[in-house]
Amino acid sequence: MNLLRETSLDTHPEAAIDAARRMEEILTAHPDGAVTEILRLVPDRRAVFAGHWQGRAAIFRLALCATETAEITAQWGEMQRLAPTMSDGPHRIASPLALLPGGIVLVAGTVAGVPLLNHLWALDPARRIAEQARAAGWLAAYTRNTEDWRPVNRGPWRSWAAEAVPRQPHPRLQKVEARLLQKFHRLSRLIGGDCTWRTVICHGDFHPNNLLRDDQALHGIDLGAGLRAPVYRDVARFLVHAARRDMLPGRRRHFGVDAEGFDAFADAFRMTERERTLYLPFFITFETLIRVEHPRMPARRIAHTRAMSDALLEDLRQLVRG
Repeated sequence: MNLLRETSLDTHPEAAIDAARRMEEILTAHPDGAVTEILRLVPDRRAVFAGHWQGRAAIFRLALCATETAEITAQWGEMQRLAPTMSDGPHRIASPLALLPGGIVLVAGTVAGVPLLNHLWALDPARRIAEQARAAGWLAAYTRNTEDWRPVNRGPWRSWAAEAVPRQPHPRLQKVEARLLQKFHRLSRLIGGDCTWRTVICHGDFHPNNLLRDDQALHGIDLGAGLRAPVYRDVARFLVHAARRDMLPGRRRHFGVDAEGFDAFADAFRMTERERTLYLPFFITFETLIRVEHPRMPARRIAHTRAMSDALLEDLRQLVRG
């Protein structure tokens, strides 16, 4: 059986072959499962396969290191937690099917559907706002019953942003991001350290293409490992990812991102004025700074990112006044 796509062979041929052999060896002890092709490979981390489990279309995530095994086990726990409330209805996750002994392989039901960003591009612009609001509803459902207000910890976020800015390879972005970092630090001081913000069990990589849209529901994929973080981080990840690709359903910006999307997420979580005016802008700025673009990123993407960053900088100037 040939499990390997040409892309995997071309990019990491030996690692792809080794992962495929390992997956087949594991499944010799589990006749309920069979794999047909490799979908994704991160060398020395994980491999993802398509196949079947007990006659059902499935995705197999194979750990290639101890860290990944721990993450798979944690993700399985998250899927078990969420399955009772997100197996049907408008907001769903992939069905957890099996965790093979040792936590080496996680098996989940295949999710049919179109990545949300692709779906938005295919829609008439007038319908995009409502679809974006559905994404906010999915995140609210995902984090429900996990909210906890905890002391603000600005330091790690400031450090991570400061470390990322010098790595930006594009001159068109370097200058504006240096200015954004200055405003980011001033915004951090404005927030102060003697207050609390809302934390949740977060997704961790909540961008539009980690939501799949079909006729019935939004399905979240690539779930996190049950880690707790400020909810604004997931929201910012979604909004910045879309804005950097010029997906602005309302065609009006607020802190560089789509203003309608900003409001949709703020409304879905019933955010307070402080959350809307300080915490969410803080994480939008963080997300903008932490995403270092690839050196060969197309010029159009760089232009979209620069437009978003310029708009964010202007709103931050008004907010921090300095």
